[in-house]
Amino acid sequence: MRKKRILFCGEATYLNTGYSTYWNEIITRLYKTGKYEIAELGGYGKPDDKEIALSPWKIYPNMPDINDHDAVNDYNSNVTNQFGEWRFEEVCLDFRPDIVCDIRDFWMMEFEERSPFRRFFHWFIMPTVDAAPQHPQWLSTFSSADAVLSYSDWGRNILNDESGGKVNCLDIAPPAAQAAYTPVANKDAHKSSLGLKEDSIIIGTVMRNQRRKLFPDLFSAFGKFLEKSKKTNVYLYCHTTYPDVGWNIPELILKNGLSTRVLLTYICSNCGSAFPSFLHDALTECKHCHRYHAKLTNPREGVSTEVLAQIMNSFDLYVQYANSEGFGLPQVEAAACGVPVMSIDYSAMSSVIRKIDGTPLRPITKYRELETGCMRAVPDNDFFVDKLIEFCAQPKAVRSNMGFQARKAFEKNYNWDTSAKKWEELFDAAELRSEKETWDSPPNIHEPSREYPDGLDTKTFVDWLIINVLGDTTKLNSYMSSRLVRDLNYGVSTEGHGGTYYNDGSLLSTSPKNKRFVEEDAYKEMLILAERKNYWEKIRSKPHWSFDKVVSR
Repeated sequence: MRKKRILFCGEATYLNTGYSTYWNEIITRLYKTGKYEIAELGGYGKPDDKEIALSPWKIYPNMPDINDHDAVNDYNSNVTNQFGEWRFEEVCLDFRPDIVCDIRDFWMMEFEERSPFRRFFHWFIMPTVDAAPQHPQWLSTFSSADAVLSYSDWGRNILNDESGGKVNCLDIAPPAAQAAYTPVANKDAHKSSLGLKEDSIIIGTVMRNQRRKLFPDLFSAFGKFLEKSKKTNVYLYCHTTYPDVGWNIPELILKNGLSTRVLLTYICSNCGSAFPSFLHDALTECKHCHRYHAKLTNPREGVSTEVLAQIMNSFDLYVQYANSEGFGLPQVEAAACGVPVMSIDYSAMSSVIRKIDGTPLRPITKYRELETGCMRAVPDNDFFVDKLIEFCAQPKAVRSNMGFQARKAFEKNYNWDTSAKKWEELFDAAELRSEKETWDSPPNIHEPSREYPDGLDTKTFVDWLIINVLGDTTKLNSYMSSRLVRDLNYGVSTEGHGGTYYNDGSLLSTSPKNKRFVEEDAYKEMLILAERKNYWEKIRSKPHWSFDKVVSR
């Protein structure tokens, strides 16, 4: 019997992102079993990346060759192409997967559900559930997956409860910390090696500078803590980026009077060294080579895992101050370093903080976010201040023991081998269908009706479109069907950034734009989807189809 072919979709496994790290750890373990034929569609991977040739499994880089102007234009024509939409069908035709997996947000993976080839592969996903309630379309898409895993117990419960059991959420398969995240033998000496005072108490956080990371509240609360506690040896270390897609960090530091109390990570473009420092200009002197080439770390020029582990080991306390999280991996990495953790008691943080024996920080309330309809947490800053005062008043031995307990809890609850085993069991239980039923099956061409009837009520008209134009009866009484009815009744549809009517969720990160939507428009949208399906079915049926657009090993 042949091996099952598994296509992993995400961000290229050799990049330094959370999605990349997760798939790299999981795929490496699965590859070593020898059970599967493995490939990945690597988001943000470039055709000339040297890591592709070094990979033991096949990698399809998602970004175009910069010298191929047609491909570059194609890639840039649709925002969701960065997640793999423009290349997915080509990759599927070349690799012919039995199983497709994804671990990202809804809008990063939903194109896999509506692929013309969806009926040929099992679809296993682990979406980042970071808030409640979940959008109805998200739940609809997740329900169509053959199996769902979750990052956290909280996320699993949300999916099961809000879908009424329709989402087949089987288990959790959370990330863990990499091997570099381990406690140092002597924290005081380690602080000194980084240029920090041995008797200092470092409150640390590792968060991308984006909207949902609550840096304004964090800085305000830390300022109140300093004023109330009168502590002179406590510092806030923020491993983050400026400028980025979020807050004005320098302004927040100055506004709260924290210019000598907040540390940031600088990295030198000359010698590559990274070091903590108070905020300086865009460029400052490197503490190692003494050249003025040091700037704040950023996603493109970040530190290595080993260096980030050294930074985390300088922390006496780790704080995750966000209004929501799909998981929040730095919490687990801090616990792995033997650093006690405090986190907002909402979303996946509620699960993680309890599994690492940390301190939940209660929200004072929650608010409904306009863009998504999800509830987001508002932290109780005064409660946080009291917890900081309580923590810093503890003797060093007590704080060290809290870190020891965090490490023990991490070892008990977070393990890459355990999570990889969950995926392995899922793959082994999947039926291996004959290729004559899937990739080698006869082409399924549906000739859509070239005109539509008048005088039907809205629901009947929508059903007629799905049957006679789209040619996909599985979409009857689906989310897409109900949306068509809604938009036709209102005579208006909302444009998103995905370039397709089907992706209602694509509007959630944009400023919505309304457009006219009448029967003619509904017919055209369904005709586009039908013709796309027919196009790929005709390509699949070609006996000598050549795959030469994707660089693969």
